[in-house]
Amino acid sequence: MQKAFYRPSTLRYCVNKQQVAALAVTVGFSIFIIKLVAYLISGSVALLSDALESIVNIAASIMMLASVRVAMMPADEDHKYGHQRAENISCLVEGVLIVMAAALIVVASLERLIEPQHFTSIGTAIAVSLLATAINGAMALMLMRTSRHTGSIALEGDAKHLLSDVVSSVGIAAGLLVAELTGWYVLDPIMALIVSVLLIRMAYTVLRKTCRDLMDHRCPESEAMIGTVLQEQEGFLQYHDLKTRRVGDTVYAEMHICVRADSTVAEAHELTERIERALRNKVPGIIVTIHLETEKEIEV
Repeated sequence: MQKAFYRPSTLRYCVNKQQVAALAVTVGFSIFIIKLVAYLISGSVALLSDALESIVNIAASIMMLASVRVAMMPADEDHKYGHQRAENISCLVEGVLIVMAAALIVVASLERLIEPQHFTSIGTAIAVSLLATAINGAMALMLMRTSRHTGSIALEGDAKHLLSDVVSSVGIAAGLLVAELTGWYVLDPIMALIVSVLLIRMAYTVLRKTCRDLMDHRCPESEAMIGTVLQEQEGFLQYHDLKTRRVGDTVYAEMHICVRADSTVAEAHELTERIERALRNKVPGIIVTIHLETEKEIEV
């Protein structure tokens, strides 16, 4: 006997997830314009790198919005397991875009590294850049909070991307201020190169996570919670062959449960229903398939 169940409707969180993703796109465009103004005011290649990173943020946010909308589509005849892999694909593309942005920043920095240039109106430019950074930080916190409620890997990836952007922007502002005070204008391209290194590190983190999910890597935390729930239940002899994988914000789990050979179908059905309810309460966003076996099939 096999049994599967689906979690209750999370329409409120799904709508909220889509609204936040759309807001991230709008905010991304605004931040890019503000950072571009900061670069044009100062001529700093570090601020240019910050603006280039914002282009990646915009592209990533658009991908995130598209993937969230696709992932929310119900299962159909051609996609009977749903469309939640779209979020993993979004993160994969975002990782590639981050690498491309890092490469553009390196190219823009090398010439200034050889021939450093003076700044113009750096104080105003830094103030404008920090305004964009503050907006970025608020957006990142909103995305992270929503991702925790919905389990969305796309929102989580974009939130971490924006938080990294906030850190690098603050570092750039501090470096440019030191450069202006000391006259060490070579710090400008050096700061830009540091940003490129941070971007590559971030790309590695994003790509590693999404590739693990695309390869159906097991979910250790979910398996631990499932084990805890099963240990609290009565009416079966043993469970084994537990398998888990994550698709978007959904955890898929399969397991074999052994019952007494003289158990009736009604008793086995009641057992699986009870286990399902307990798992649903303990592990958010889980879909379980239970295969029932008799004691004669218990693994030694």
